[in-house]
Amino acid sequence: MMQRYAVHAPILVGLGYDTTPLVGKKPILEGWQKRPDAALDFHKYNGNNIGVLTGGKSHVVAVDVDVYDHRIAQQFEEVITEELGFAPQRIGMAPKALFVFRCTEAVPKMRTAVFHIKGKDSAIEILAEGQQFVASGIHPDTKKKYKWVDDTLADIPVDKLTAVTPDQLREFVAMSNTMLSKHGKPRGRAANGSPQQMDWFATQELTGEVKEIDVALAHIPNDDWHYEDWVRMAMSLKGAVADEGYELWHRFSQRSEKYDRDETDRVWKSIKDVRRVGAGSIFYMARDYGFDVGEFRRKEQKPTEPPKAVIEVDEDTGLPQGMYRASEVSGPVPERQWLLNQWFPKRAVSLLFGQGGVGKTLIVQQLANAVADGEAFMGIGTSKMPVLCVLCEDDKQEIDRRQIDINGSRGIDDAFGSAPDNVYLWPRVGEDNIVVTFPNAGEDQPTSFYADLVKAVEAAKGDADEICVILDNATDFFGGGENVRREVNSFIKTYCGSLCTKHNATVILLAHPSLSGLASGSGMSGSTAWENSVRSRAYLSRDADMDEVRTLSRKKSNYSAVDNETDIKLIWEAGVLTLPTSDDAIARIEGRNVKRAVLDAVDEAQNTGSPFKSRTGRTVRNALPKVVNKWKRGVVMKAFYDLESDGCIVHEARKGYRVNNRPNWS
Repeated sequence: MMQRYAVHAPILVGLGYDTTPLVGKKPILEGWQKRPDAALDFHKYNGNNIGVLTGGKSHVVAVDVDVYDHRIAQQFEEVITEELGFAPQRIGMAPKALFVFRCTEAVPKMRTAVFHIKGKDSAIEILAEGQQFVASGIHPDTKKKYKWVDDTLADIPVDKLTAVTPDQLREFVAMSNTMLSKHGKPRGRAANGSPQQMDWFATQELTGEVKEIDVALAHIPNDDWHYEDWVRMAMSLKGAVADEGYELWHRFSQRSEKYDRDETDRVWKSIKDVRRVGAGSIFYMARDYGFDVGEFRRKEQKPTEPPKAVIEVDEDTGLPQGMYRASEVSGPVPERQWLLNQWFPKRAVSLLFGQGGVGKTLIVQQLANAVADGEAFMGIGTSKMPVLCVLCEDDKQEIDRRQIDINGSRGIDDAFGSAPDNVYLWPRVGEDNIVVTFPNAGEDQPTSFYADLVKAVEAAKGDADEICVILDNATDFFGGGENVRREVNSFIKTYCGSLCTKHNATVILLAHPSLSGLASGSGMSGSTAWENSVRSRAYLSRDADMDEVRTLSRKKSNYSAVDNETDIKLIWEAGVLTLPTSDDAIARIEGRNVKRAVLDAVDEAQNTGSPFKSRTGRTVRNALPKVVNKWKRGVVMKAFYDLESDGCIVHEARKGYRVNNRPNWS
């Protein structure tokens, strides 16, 4: 029998991994999760498979792609590389695969729903605290050796594994759920009662009453939940009723045989800020066990008198005020007016979605300066009017730096003196900017800040006939559930819309897309009410391979055509977004980015003592494209040879390749 454990386990331990002997995939040591010293008796477990423990001090995590379809498995391999980075890849029973990373901190195991795809159950799992995977040995089903693609764990110390954050892993799992849902149906609720098919973040509403939450929880079984789902229940409880949920949390947890008061306390106290989950998650789950929150609320509410009509009737026509007959319409009808031609109509609410850090605030501040002077924006005509920018994500210094860059792009030497007088910048970071809350079902409640916002709009508008109002970001102004259609409608149509109807304003509302919106390419977030409540929606995205390139897309326009031909390619340059100055500008950026990545890889290889070599060791043709893996092998090697030809990369005998100098790309 092959001496697998005795030979290879000491190497892995020396590189910082915790090992444990296995029979097939099963650990054989009692208490193996606690990393017993018995696992270090290497020769005793001579012929055993080698397991590597996840979690612990090393924070090793593994992404287990349990997918049987070759095409889907390949898609996940590409997404993992793009979203999480390079990782050693292990194959047991192809096309299933496992990818090894290092987390920046302790993280519980995670898993998608289990989807039935082409007759087989498929899922994505994050192996973390209290788990292990086979690193070397014989697969119990195939009777063949586990294989590593390119690098094995024996080639990479623990501290050199690609580091990922818990948020990255959570987002990846959510994205994976979306991807798998396109290919199959989720398997039914797990026998252990854990809500494995539930999207915890697709909440219907966030806050709730203690009494209704208590009743909902009583309907939900708690036999043997997955740890991560149990933690998310705590998040939902705290999101729903804050600290009032403490006793409910313990009462719910006590119904499980795994109940540990100290761990239950620790989890509750570890949850600091909950914005995305709440009561809706609990009601969603309780619904499967016979609880209807709507029916519960109706029984609890006392009967009230029907509301009285408030709209007055016109004495002459007998119709409610504002109502008229189609026969009264005669031409000519005024042409439709635009703030930004064919993109943002006047006196309406428009949405601009974009991932965090993509440049949404920058592009609307640039738009504000163009509108204030009535100048074209990215080659598109604008209407001249004052602009109020209510900016909740940046402080004054950052806004000022951005304005100076914009001034420079417009040829303004004097930083502020020559900038438009009718662009009003209102930094609100760190302030309470909610304009409406929904304390009770069916009720909206304006805040004092909404009155302040109206005053600010009127002050900025002055004697002008109209005004543009930019609100950055929706999450800062909206005090409801992003998936609650009624609340979204109320926020956009009643509150943002009243700025349009009562103050002759054109409103541009910035927002972040959801993970599902990112995965699908729609750029959407939460309920479709966001899309349906506006007349226009644009989406700003970053090119996957070129950080400097952005695409501004028209995703919805009720009054103009929407297709790919309307997309605008932009380049980030000198602090602003601009149109490419020539047809090959974007190609040059891509070439520059490849070369920059190649130089970084060569530097990193030298600094870590594993340089790329020409004929022996890590040959550059084999190793470099695996490290610089965002581009095809041919593209990477052309960049390398160009850099070598220009003297930027040189080769030294016995020392390998090193960076000699870096081009000036400024």
